[in-house]
Amino acid sequence: MNIWLLQTGEPLHIDAGNPRPMRAMNLANSLVDAGHKVVLWSSAFYHQEKRHRSRGTQRIIVSPQLEIRLIPSPGYVNNIGPGRLWDHAVLARNLKRMLRDEHPLPDVAFVGYPPIESAAIMTSWLSAHEVPSLLDVKDQWPSLFLDAVPVPLRSLGRVVLWTYFYLARRAMRDATGLSAMANGFLDWALGVAERERTDMDGVFPLTSPKGQVSALQLDEAQRWWDEQGILDDGRPRVCFVGSFMSIFNFKPVQEAAKMAVKGTTPCEFVICGDGGSSAELRAMMSGLPNVHFPGWIDRPKIEALAERCQAAIAPYLNIENFTRNLPNKIIDALSLGLPILSPLQGEVASLISENGVGMRYGTDTGKALHDCIQALMQDATLQQRISQNARALYAERLSFEMVYGGLVKHLEKLASSRMGHDHS
Repeated sequence: MNIWLLQTGEPLHIDAGNPRPMRAMNLANSLVDAGHKVVLWSSAFYHQEKRHRSRGTQRIIVSPQLEIRLIPSPGYVNNIGPGRLWDHAVLARNLKRMLRDEHPLPDVAFVGYPPIESAAIMTSWLSAHEVPSLLDVKDQWPSLFLDAVPVPLRSLGRVVLWTYFYLARRAMRDATGLSAMANGFLDWALGVAERERTDMDGVFPLTSPKGQVSALQLDEAQRWWDEQGILDDGRPRVCFVGSFMSIFNFKPVQEAAKMAVKGTTPCEFVICGDGGSSAELRAMMSGLPNVHFPGWIDRPKIEALAERCQAAIAPYLNIENFTRNLPNKIIDALSLGLPILSPLQGEVASLISENGVGMRYGTDTGKALHDCIQALMQDATLQQRISQNARALYAERLSFEMVYGGLVKHLEKLASSRMGHDHS
């Protein structure tokens, strides 16, 4: 089959430096492995590195089964702001232009959402050409924009963002099916589309393939951590790996780190990554000898670090975009067998309580992060039991083969629904 993917804002097969595969690369690889031909549409502007892959439209043949099409846009410096909104508007306009003389038609398409505008253009075009599509909803745009607006001004905010709400609803209605990372998230999207769930819809978490790291890479990573002074000596240690953004609240982490310096249970905090809140975060942790900032790390270093840690922190803010969701930090921790420490309510809270894969902290639990860390560090059997539960849950429900195998089958089913129409 000929399958289209539209996924902007993610690393691609053509990017240098071993980028971590996300939805676009993982799904493209799974479809190619299943014998399909894939055309992956993406932005010429590389969101993670804030640089242009090309200035104009470009078609790149990666293999006989995989072609990448780059859509030009002006780019932006900040993740939040008018520059990004303008970029997304131009991206959608250029996509519309590129679609004008597209032939042959795909059998089915998978469309990443957000950005809103390009998703709306693509689902509208596919619908007009009677091509079935699955809209994959990863963020609650534009509702998420309103979270930044004071409550009394939200109805005004809704008016200002009217176009986005209109386009969001249109994209979700034009798609044949909707997919999301968790049930709560799919329910939100169905609410926007104003329809009930059908077998065209599905839940496909953002999981990653395992076994991509060779023994040699792991060895090098182990040595690298030794040089950083993060030794494999069994000392209590927790980690965070991700972008430093305003969606995380590191205040409880700072408090726990302070307590660990003074307290009876020493603990190291390894905070890996970078991002917009980097300067504030480093300032917040300054003067704490047990907090380390090694910068961005790749997959081998993540796996090596996991072996030297007893838990992973997922300090998300309790906003609907995360409480209805299963963010990828959670899935990563499970795949590495690390107990999850998080304040998240909703989907993640249920996952933790039903499967015993971590501990929750925060006002509604009566426990601080420090209490959770102490409980884990003082009871090795508890830590091991939670770790085993995490691995088991990942293997049963979240393994890459299971999730992406299911997604490939779902797209094949959508395509055959169209073929059924064609012959009737």
